[in-house]
Amino acid sequence: MLKFYRVWVGLLHALIGIQFFLAGYGALGTGSPDESFAFHIMNGRVIAVVALLGILFAALSRSGKKLTGLAAGVFGLVVLQSLIALVSVAGTVPGQFIFGFHAINALMIMGVAEASGRLAKRLVEERRGAAAAVPAAA
Repeated sequence: MLKFYRVWVGLLHALIGIQFFLAGYGALGTGSPDESFAFHIMNGRVIAVVALLGILFAALSRSGKKLTGLAAGVFGLVVLQSLIALVSVAGTVPGQFIFGFHAINALMIMGVAEASGRLAKRLVEERRGAAAAVPAAA
């Protein structure tokens, strides 16, 4: 299950990369902001579902609280991302200031997802090493 989680985190990374592209696409769109950012918003919802399922897959991998906590952290930051977008009022200085945290939080999501993937990789390698050591000891 841990190997599956690693693949799942890879999917999450791909969706995050697409999300950055869609943010640029929306920012330079010619229509209304609702139309320009429609794909960005839709992909954000997909990311939220993938991150939520990531918590389940991390827990099912039985690899400890740290991996599950990192997966939960990714989901929490994704929820915060939506709240930042909801709270900021377009066209106002305070709203734009608050919305600036949307980009910073996106980088945090990427970083926590990366930490989760690296931990999962390390745990897979440790399990592989422990499995190889057991037959040699017998």
